[in-house]
Order: sequence, then structure tokens, then C-alpha cells
Amino acid sequence: MKILEFEERFEKTVMNKGVLGILKFALSREIEGMKFYQEKVKAAKDLDVKEVLKQLSEMENGHVDYVKKLIENVEKGKSVSEVKAPEQNPDFFKKRETKEIVGGKVDEIASELSILRMAYLIEDDFMHFYSDSAEKIEDADAKNVFKMLSSWEKAHRDMLHSLYEEISKQYWDEMGFTPLF
Repeated sequence: MKILEFEERFEKTVMNKGVLGILKFALSREIEGMKFYQEKVKAAKDLDVKEVLKQLSEMENGHVDYVKKLIENVEKGKSVSEVKAPEQNPDFFKKRETKEIVGGKVDEIASELSILRMAYLIEDDFMHFYSDSAEKIEDADAKNVFKMLSSWEKAHRDMLHSLYEEISKQYWDEMGFTPLF
């Protein structure tokens, strides 16, 4: 084997280890997010919140499958660009924005706010993780995959923030008080 060939193989192996490390960590986080949503669907009282959490659980399940396929490709020495990304449903987020929140007891609303806040933080964390990974990795295909994953998580985060704001307003209206924030 020529020295140049050896150096190229060594560089690719090192690069793949970095991508593989990111993907394995991402897989554990995506599984964690999926389980969180599945658990919180049971706890949510508001039908809209329940539906959002159910949809997010299904989306995270799609992310888990996708990341598993990415890992398989990297382990086989193939490019991540060979794995077809799952379709995202942008209509879900548009529909969510146009729905109204139906009333509920103050304690239930407060509980929903807590769930939505945790979900928002999970998605925000995912978004930053993928964005930071895209900045740090040299492999162009992996960089594009991480940017795409970051944009998916941003869409989830933004939708959750919108829902959180709507329910917060409802909560404060029910309480007859609006804080100065």
C-alpha cells in the first residue's frame, strides 16, 4: 500500500470515528426524547397538547430509525448521504399554529405548561447539539446531515414555544393576572 493511500484511509477512519461518536450520542438522545414524549402523552390532559406530544413521539421515532441507518452506513465505511432522510410533515406545524386551545382547569394548565417547557428544552438542546456538531465535523456529507437534523429540531422547538405561549396566555387569563414578562 502506498503511503498516500494509507494516509487517506487513516484520515477517513479518524473522521468516521468522529461522525460515529456524534451519531451514537445522538441516537441515545433521540431515544430519550422519544421516551419522554411517549410518557408525557399519558400525563397530558389537554387534547391539543396530547396530540402534539404524540406527533413529536412519532417524529422522534423516525429520527431514531434514521440515525440508526446513518450509524450502519458509517460502520460499513459508506457515506451518510446514501441514507434517505425521512419525510417531515410541515403541515403538522402549520395546523398546530391555527388551532385554538380549549379551556381547562388551572392546575391542569399549569401541568401542561411544565410538560411543554421540558419538551421545548429537549428540542432546543437537540437543535444546538446538531448545529454544534455540524460546525465541528469536517466531513461535508455529515455536516449537511447534522444541519438538516438541527433544522428539524428547530421546527419542533419553535412549534412547542408557540404552543407554550398560547397556553401561558390562557393560564394567566384564567388566573386574572398577567405577569410583567
